[in-house]
Amino acid sequence: MERKYAGIILAIFIVAFIVTFPMIGCKSAAVTPGATIETTASAGTTAATGAETTETAAPETTAAAETTAAPTTAAASSEITETVQPAVTAEKITIIGAEMTGAIPSFMCINKKNMVTVEVKNTSGFTWRTEIPNLVRFGYHFYGQDVSFTEYDNTMRTVLPHDVKPGETATVNVDIKDVLNKGTYVIQIDMVQEANDDAANNFWFSSKGITMIEGTSYFGTCQ
Repeated sequence: MERKYAGIILAIFIVAFIVTFPMIGCKSAAVTPGATIETTASAGTTAATGAETTETAAPETTAAAETTAAPTTAAASSEITETVQPAVTAEKITIIGAEMTGAIPSFMCINKKNMVTVEVKNTSGFTWRTEIPNLVRFGYHFYGQDVSFTEYDNTMRTVLPHDVKPGETATVNVDIKDVLNKGTYVIQIDMVQEANDDAANNFWFSSKGITMIEGTSYFGTCQ
């Protein structure tokens, strides 16, 4: 009798197990697809957000480029306009005059640059300019007394400190450094107008009767 009941209980247990196991498996399967769908939806949402971000960023960048381009072009155009200057026309030379004051030192160097200070007044009828046309500069001539070295034209030029109008004065430090050999020389400081297209407007002032600054100097080696 007891074996009969034991067999019945065992049979009930087996049936219950068989019925319950498939239901547990089905429940797990139902949950898994749901999770997959949520994950996919989340990824889709992220992609959509990224797409929206990309679409709105491009127009802003283009607008910025368009905003900065126009002022740059306008500024460049303005700078070009400001640098354009009218050409200077040469003044007609009618009166040539100059009053120079200064002195030639008794000793100068052959191995260093020498400077002679000269004050000059423009008594001409035109402006002495520092650039062509009407370019006027200082030069000098030298003649060896106990040596055979002489030069008239090809000596160093000294530029005026600024344009000098008729009636104005200027102070100039005339450079003298072309005498390279020891000896006694006569030095003549002169003014010259040169570099003009018209050869008649290229001349030493002394050739027009202007008095030069003249003196004798011994050139030696300086320490």
